[in-house]
Amino acid sequence: MTIGSGPTGRLDVVIPEVWAPFYDETHIPAALWVGDMLRLTGHTGEDADGHYPDSAEEQARGTFRNIATTLAEAGADWSDVVEINSYRVDLRSQDVVLLAVASEFLEAPYPVWTDVGVTELFPPDALVEISCVAVVGHRGR
Repeated sequence: MTIGSGPTGRLDVVIPEVWAPFYDETHIPAALWVGDMLRLTGHTGEDADGHYPDSAEEQARGTFRNIATTLAEAGADWSDVVEINSYRVDLRSQDVVLLAVASEFLEAPYPVWTDVGVTELFPPDALVEISCVAVVGHRGR
């Protein structure tokens, strides 16, 4: 669902159904439209039941799937993404994991990407969090 926040509809929030309970609790949307730019909140790799797999690879894959859900809700897809920021616990031990999983979702031309190692993330079991920016000429809505 998309909720307009003003009379011009310029700042619309995007809230996929799976994100709705989190939005109701925190008022943090999954994404926010600013003109033709879609800015996504950090997503993590939990499954539909809210559980985090033990493996960094499966969490990375889940994170990319969860982002794809938000992009689709907004009428966008991975080809619209121009910037990625990733935050990973124990970055060095998973040096090739994230890029290998990303290759399942991304195609050339690839977005710019900043990858940061962190000591912990807000959900205690999360190993990766990714936010991104998409630019969509026609919002598809």
